[in-house]
Amino acid sequence: MPQINLQQKTSAKEGKIEIYWFENQHIGLKKTLFHRIYIPLTPFDSGLEYESQPHKTEIVIEWMNLDLKDATNLDGVTLSTTPDDETEISVYVGSAHNPCDIQQMNLKKMEGNLYEMSCKLFIDFEYEGVAENEEFHFTTQLELDPNIKGA
Repeated sequence: MPQINLQQKTSAKEGKIEIYWFENQHIGLKKTLFHRIYIPLTPFDSGLEYESQPHKTEIVIEWMNLDLKDATNLDGVTLSTTPDDETEISVYVGSAHNPCDIQQMNLKKMEGNLYEMSCKLFIDFEYEGVAENEEFHFTTQLELDPNIKGA
């Protein structure tokens, strides 16, 4: 199976954080406040012949139910995830949304709505048969949009 080697080929660019309300009565989900993070990666050569190069993609972290008193204050938030929790994390490489798990994530407020994120991510490339699994460690800055959608 091929190796992607994200750690050597790309880096995390400045991303964004969104906050939104969501409910679904059909599955019994009451109105809940979630956070979503988008982290673009610098374009890179994935090494996969069937994919145009350089490849552009981003890490998407969705359905984070942080249960904070102030949803717009993420200073000091730490998080880890498992395949069994509700948070969905993926990176699109090899024509597939490859599931990820956060081994460790820390958010630190810089100024205003700007946060520094350090993260250790496990990427399950084997889930869709794209490549060997790997870890990707990065630090980046995230701009928080304080406007809560669906409020």
